[in-house]
Amino acid sequence: MLPYSSNIEYLRDELRRLDWLLKIAIQQFRSHRNQNIPPEFQGLHISDQEIDGLVSEENESWNQTWAETQTKVMAMREEIDRRIIETQINGIILRLPYLQTVFNLTPFETDLLLLTLAPELDLRYQKIYAYLQDDVTRKRPSIDLALQLFCCTLEERVKAREPFIKDSPLLNYNLLLLHEDSIDRPSPLLSRSLKLDDRIAEFLLGSDRLDTRLLKPISLVQWLRPQKSLKDLVLPTEIKQTLQQLISLEIDNTPWLCLLQGVEGTGKRTTASAVANARKRSLLAIDLPAMIQAELPFHALLELAFREARLYNSLVYLDGWHQLLADTTKHHLAIAFVEQIIAQFPGIVFIASQTPWQPNNSDRHSFIRIEFSLPDLRSRYALWQTALSQAQGISPQVNIKDLANSFRLSGGQIQRSIALATSQAKLNQGKNYTITTDDILLGCQLESSRTLISFARKITPKRVWEDLVLPKDTMAQLRELCQQVRYRSQVYSDWGFEQRLSLGKGTIALFTGDSGTGKTLSVEILAKELGLDLYQVDLSQIVSKYIGETEKNLSRVFEDAQASNAILFFDEADALFGKRSDIKDAHDRYANIEVNYLLQRVETYEGVIILTSNLSKNIDTAFLRRLHFSIEFPFPDEYHRFQIWRRMFPPQAPLSTDVDFEFLARKFKIAGGNIKNVAIAAAFRAAEDGGEIHMEHLILSLKREYRKLGKVCERTEFESYYDLVR
Repeated sequence: MLPYSSNIEYLRDELRRLDWLLKIAIQQFRSHRNQNIPPEFQGLHISDQEIDGLVSEENESWNQTWAETQTKVMAMREEIDRRIIETQINGIILRLPYLQTVFNLTPFETDLLLLTLAPELDLRYQKIYAYLQDDVTRKRPSIDLALQLFCCTLEERVKAREPFIKDSPLLNYNLLLLHEDSIDRPSPLLSRSLKLDDRIAEFLLGSDRLDTRLLKPISLVQWLRPQKSLKDLVLPTEIKQTLQQLISLEIDNTPWLCLLQGVEGTGKRTTASAVANARKRSLLAIDLPAMIQAELPFHALLELAFREARLYNSLVYLDGWHQLLADTTKHHLAIAFVEQIIAQFPGIVFIASQTPWQPNNSDRHSFIRIEFSLPDLRSRYALWQTALSQAQGISPQVNIKDLANSFRLSGGQIQRSIALATSQAKLNQGKNYTITTDDILLGCQLESSRTLISFARKITPKRVWEDLVLPKDTMAQLRELCQQVRYRSQVYSDWGFEQRLSLGKGTIALFTGDSGTGKTLSVEILAKELGLDLYQVDLSQIVSKYIGETEKNLSRVFEDAQASNAILFFDEADALFGKRSDIKDAHDRYANIEVNYLLQRVETYEGVIILTSNLSKNIDTAFLRRLHFSIEFPFPDEYHRFQIWRRMFPPQAPLSTDVDFEFLARKFKIAGGNIKNVAIAAAFRAAEDGGEIHMEHLILSLKREYRKLGKVCERTEFESYYDLVR
């Protein structure tokens, strides 16, 4: 028995078998059909002669009996199956049998794919289907027609309904689509039409192009072609051992989930690609954040992506998982669906995340986590050595050791730094360029600046001086601070004062006072007035449990802020600038080292640093000596509370005439931040009531604010409004 030479040759045989099945159906259809066609329907039906011409071939007789035709079809099926086996032995892939194996389809389900594929090859099948369904408009095969073609007995037809009722691979993986004739009037199951999914049709006809729905308007998936082996990667020994165990696993259709945790550029994607290479598989990367933002539903796109992975027996790499975790309230359904679809995938799925995560349903799949940290000095040296050896035009004078010492970059950052250096060298030198140490240093600096922003949050200032209510002396100090920052270049550079100073050319200010007294608001107003960027340092990203990491993170923050000429804002500054303690153990010693490092950095920093704290006594005295400004924000008295109450409501706010700001300022001793909370809460209450903001709304909101503060609502304070809060 000769094997098939191609997928098309095989499909020809399958279509020939389908033609004989259609002949049987045509004979049965004619045996009980009313052949009297009224004249008014001429042209609205398909004649027998036309169908005979569509299904008959030369040297094929229509005079065979039904039994003879059935025997011939069975013989064709057996011959095709034998040739399929021979073809598979020779290593030739036939798409339809391959699809049957991948999705575990029954012979009947495979025949359904053939039935719906036929019109993609020859439009004559549409006319034949319409003829057999006695309706020229029904060009797609119905479930009833499929049962007639592929089932011989009533028992077989009843059993064959199951794929359309229960969960089946055909519907679960959207291989076939069911269509209703009318949305308003649901039709019986048998009359529903079948359509082959466009991507599956392309695949069966030999196309390996990704589903276009995953590529438009932007590419949501990407094939990662493995290029490196595991031994080529610069990774700690324990991680390589774990990966080697993962490579040697006998998966056997068992879902495996591997979380690759680490910051950007630490080698997560390259590692997943190396595992795929070792297992002789391709790797499909899925951009989860982009898929979330796409026009089509997330679950539909993810199903299509995982179907592509099944089609090619590839591993899956889910990128950007931490962005979904950053807002679990918004994306909790997406996260749950990802877990669900992973549990149904027979292979290894990598999840790349910058934050730790544990699956909720670990019993549904095997789970491991591999943590990627920034490389140490030795690893950085190896990464630089490898990356520079692969680049073109590198000057032999480039000192790899200095680069590894100077910049604590990940593997991905090193490669991007070299790419930036290459672009710079081409720009400066033209076609025959040589990448110098200066080019690479510039590339490293650009890459560092791109990454450093992760340690701080940019605040866009919107408030102005008129929004601030403070005593005259405090306001005067703030304006003096503003003036010093505005004219520092003139004083230090033009007037030569920088020649008298080796350190301390920056501006350091400390704002202290109770919560809600206007410290953060003042920082925002200063940035707005000066036209400077404002970056609030994220302490959760700065402070590290690893020795020396906090200092390095702070160094990046100071350098980035210096380059961007920004105001560096440390809220709750006593967490970093707190008093040094007596050394009792190693923890105290390293904590004091961090404070000492901060003392050095703030003194050499030439930008603007503003610290805020509830208590100045919590700040180390060495910092206090280096301050240019220490501004106390007092708790507002009655006069200033009145001003805050009055300015808190915008002109367009529907304020009732019964609102008594004098009473509120006199009786309720709360800070500006609390007044803001009360005003906003009262506005929402008024919006719900559909009217103006009344005194009643403010009193009820004050009650809630008092509870937050742990204060008791006293009659002496609320007076005539006490019954509202009692």
